[in-house]
Amino acid sequence: MTKNADKKRFHISDLETLRAIADPLRVQIMELLEGQALTVKQVAEKLGLAPSKLYYHFGALEKLGLIEVAATRMVANMLEKTYQSAADSLDVDPALFKFSKGGDNESINILLASTIDATREDLMRSLQARQFQLDHGVEEKPRRIIINRVVSNVSETRIEEFQERFVKLIQEFEEADSLSKTNDQTYALTVAFYPSFYFDKASKKGKKK
Repeated sequence: MTKNADKKRFHISDLETLRAIADPLRVQIMELLEGQALTVKQVAEKLGLAPSKLYYHFGALEKLGLIEVAATRMVANMLEKTYQSAADSLDVDPALFKFSKGGDNESINILLASTIDATREDLMRSLQARQFQLDHGVEEKPRRIIINRVVSNVSETRIEEFQERFVKLIQEFEEADSLSKTNDQTYALTVAFYPSFYFDKASKKGKKK
């Protein structure tokens, strides 16, 4: 039995849902199910984990409506489900990321932790999986890994130019996926581009006595 559903944009507008999808493992599951349908076992194999570690996460993502059953079949008298992403993309309500001077700003911390943790776990798994492939005779093909942090003083005019170029590059990277072939290598891109402020007594506003 195969199920066809219209893809959609998944909008996150509450903290509870944001917490639920912030787990780095769930992020990786959702990434694997973008554009392809896989069973829990197939996802587990790709992540180098036991399927038993994923069932709870699949159930949570399905309950939220982020993934859905694409097909089912009987295997050894058991029902096997194939899952796919239920949405083309995710977007988070900007109101969730409004900085609060007196609050704990949990939503901002969740976003940062989820992005950084997912990137770290994905990169470490990738290094381990690649070494496993090389150990089993796969031809070596050197590839660049770029990890860098740079802080620079830049004029507001030039910053706007940099931002535009970054946005275009990200869009180009995303659009390349639709043109890729089955055997093309998967790449991941994580970007954090923001104004870096420091506490400065001289900048405090107030009347001189």
